[in-house]
Amino acid sequence: MKHGQRMVGVMLLLIALMLALAPRTQARPLMQNLLANPGFDAWEGSTAPHWYPWHEDAGDRCKQEPTWLPCRPNWSVERDFNGYGLYRSGPSSQAVGVQYVPWHGGVMQTVSVAPGTRLRFSVWARSHISNDDLPNPSYGGWNPNFQVGIDPEGKGLWYDPGVVWSAPVNVNDQWVRVSVEATAGASGKVTVFVSARMTNQQPLKHNDAWFDDAELVVAAPAATATPVPTNTPTRPRFQAAFAGETVPDGTAFDGGAAFTKTWRVRNTGTDAWPDNTVMVFVGGEKMGGPDSLPIGRVAPGEVKEISVNLVAPAAPGDYTGNWVLQTGGTRIPGSELWVKIKVTAPAPPTQPPASPTPEATPTPESGQICVLAFHDRNGDTFRQPETEELLPNAVFSVGGAAGLVGQYTTDGISEPYCFSGLTPGSYRVSMQPPAGYVASGPSDMMVALAGAARMDVALGAKRGEGPAATATPGVVLPTPAGGEEQPSFWSQALRGMLSIAGILLLVLAVVIGVVFVLSRRR
Repeated sequence: MKHGQRMVGVMLLLIALMLALAPRTQARPLMQNLLANPGFDAWEGSTAPHWYPWHEDAGDRCKQEPTWLPCRPNWSVERDFNGYGLYRSGPSSQAVGVQYVPWHGGVMQTVSVAPGTRLRFSVWARSHISNDDLPNPSYGGWNPNFQVGIDPEGKGLWYDPGVVWSAPVNVNDQWVRVSVEATAGASGKVTVFVSARMTNQQPLKHNDAWFDDAELVVAAPAATATPVPTNTPTRPRFQAAFAGETVPDGTAFDGGAAFTKTWRVRNTGTDAWPDNTVMVFVGGEKMGGPDSLPIGRVAPGEVKEISVNLVAPAAPGDYTGNWVLQTGGTRIPGSELWVKIKVTAPAPPTQPPASPTPEATPTPESGQICVLAFHDRNGDTFRQPETEELLPNAVFSVGGAAGLVGQYTTDGISEPYCFSGLTPGSYRVSMQPPAGYVASGPSDMMVALAGAARMDVALGAKRGEGPAATATPGVVLPTPAGGEEQPSFWSQALRGMLSIAGILLLVLAVVIGVVFVLSRRR
């Protein structure tokens, strides 16, 4: 028993000796977070306690293309019940977003600090920009433009020129840390801003951002010379930003009106756009614009003017055409371009070119002879429009003192047809009935035309077989007048019998004559 106690005593002595001889290091004190509720902790509501919403609002111009001016987003406490990783530390994060609407906004908080204090503000941010629901990934090329800002005077105005903003950070579907440093002013308070800007790009179903684990601390002296590295990515090689336009969205045009649309686009990337940069049509109403338009090389920071000649559609309505810049077949982020117009009046009908009009002379006046052919069902030579329809394929010829004036073949639909520009005088009008028909009355007639009169000639025809006649251009063909219908079989047989009886009577008379002469000689 005593031996065991001695062993325990020795072990305790050795442990004490090791602790005494171990080198002592001074623990570095944790930096105090000056924010209230830095983790955006809440169980429900719109904004987490101690945080207040802010946003940029374009008013009535909100949602206008192609600039996609910002509108008011929605704020909510994110609990992430589906486990998509939408907060870094529980129980919640701050969510901001709205469907199919561009927005620029976030949350802010004002705290008291000693004037002249150098401060570092940071927050973790995450985004999902897509037409597909989580857990599907974001679309490529759409940017959340995360930023944090410090107002050294604590005015609480995001648009104040004194706000110090970080560079934009564009990362989707993962948490990224964004930070900025500034020195507190004389007011003794500062306002910190958390921001995402989802404008200047076509809004999608999900334009969502989340913020968590914010931190506002007094910057350590070493951090002043050597800034703490962040996850801020470098600027993209190729990127664009809208810089201006002509023909604002909603401009009204008449249908068929021609106009020119010009966009001003800035190269905001690190590299020049190469020579093979083009603008391509990607959807909507093309309005006569190009499928592809060469753009060429554009240096970093340079503003390029791009113009296209367009024509408003003919029918009234709202129309939007979409183009985008590409290099090597890859879309340049931020280069989406739109033209949006309203057509208020339909295009005027296209008029055929006017025929040359001969110079009018005071005399003589010209007249018309208008003709039609009809199916004379009852053979009375007068037309009953209700029962006697127009006939197609009848050939009319009109001739005057100087020869043939013209010919016309009926179509049975658009008659009467008028021979116009006829000087006063006498004209012969002839009709050749269509095949299978014969004239039911006169097939030609003389017409006396005086002054600017109009004479209507309607000639009838009925079914029957007439002599074949061939129309020769420039020749008025005579048509047998008063054509008769075919005799019946019995009528033809009777005529044949009468003809045979006549021949027999003639032969009998000759025989009687011969007998009489011979009898006298005896």
